[in-house]
Amino acid sequence: MPVKEKCLIIDGNNLLYSSYHVSLKLPWKMKKGTMFFFLRVIISILKKGNYQKLLVTFDGGGTNFRKTLFPEYKAQRVSMPDELWEQMEEIKSLLKKININYIQLINCEADDVIASFVSQMTKIYPHITFDILTRDKDLLQLLNENINILKYNNRKPIIYTYNHFLNEYNFSPQNFVDYLSLLGDNVDNILGVRGIGPVSTKNLINQFQTVENIYQEINSLPKNYKILLENKQNLVLDNKKLVSLEKDIPLPINIYQESDFNWEQWKDNKELRKFCLDNKFMSVIKLLN
Repeated sequence: MPVKEKCLIIDGNNLLYSSYHVSLKLPWKMKKGTMFFFLRVIISILKKGNYQKLLVTFDGGGTNFRKTLFPEYKAQRVSMPDELWEQMEEIKSLLKKININYIQLINCEADDVIASFVSQMTKIYPHITFDILTRDKDLLQLLNENINILKYNNRKPIIYTYNHFLNEYNFSPQNFVDYLSLLGDNVDNILGVRGIGPVSTKNLINQFQTVENIYQEINSLPKNYKILLENKQNLVLDNKKLVSLEKDIPLPINIYQESDFNWEQWKDNKELRKFCLDNKFMSVIKLLN
C-alpha cells in the first residue's frame, strides 16, 4: 500500500496580491510588507499541514489563448504596481534560496499550471492528496475526492472539499465551468447572460449539467429562460472556453520530485532565518519556532 502523500500548491500571484492589499491597510508603512504577509501565511499553513510536497506557481506573463479568443479578458485590471513587482521578484529569489520549488511558464496563467500539475501528477501518483491555496474561484472546477481548495481567512486555513462544493451547489465541480459560462465573472471581465442570476444558473446546471445540454433542450425551458438564453449560445460557449482550465501544459520532467518538503528540516533553514532577522520579521521567526 503506497504512502498517502500530501502536496500543497500555492497560487503565488493570488497570495501575492492579497498580501499586498493587507500590507496597504496597515496604519504604518512597512518595508517589504507584501513579503512579510506572504511568508506568514505560507509558514502558518506548513507548520500544521504535514505536507511532503510543496509547489508555488506564478503567472508567466505574455499572451495566452484567452487574450486571443477574447481581447477584453481581464482588460479592466490595472498593471502590477512597481513596488509589488519588485517584491515578487525578491520573493522568487528567496524561494530558491530557501529550497521551495516554484514554477513560472511564459504565456501561461498560474491556475492553468496548477490544473495541469494536479491532472498530470494524479495519473502518475494516484495516492497524492492536493491542497490548493487560492482565492480564485476558477480553481473550484478541479475539486474531487483528492483535491481540496485551501482558503486562508482571519489567520486560519480552511479546507473546502468536494463534499462542501456538492452541498453548496448541488452539481459536480466539473460543471462549475458551465455555471460560470452562464453567470459570467466580473473579476475576469467575462460577461454572462444578462437576467440570469446565481440561483437560476445553479438550478439550470443542476437540471442539465452542461450548457450544451441546456441549448439542446432550449425549447423545453420556461419562456422567460428561453427568451434570455436564445441568441446567446455563442457567448456562452466562448465563455466556457475562457473559464475552462488547461490540463495539458508541458511541465518540467522532474517537477514533482523537485518539490519535496519536510517541515522539521525546513523550519531551521539558515537563509530563511537570516532573511527574517535582517528584515526584522520577528513574528515570522516566532512562527518557525
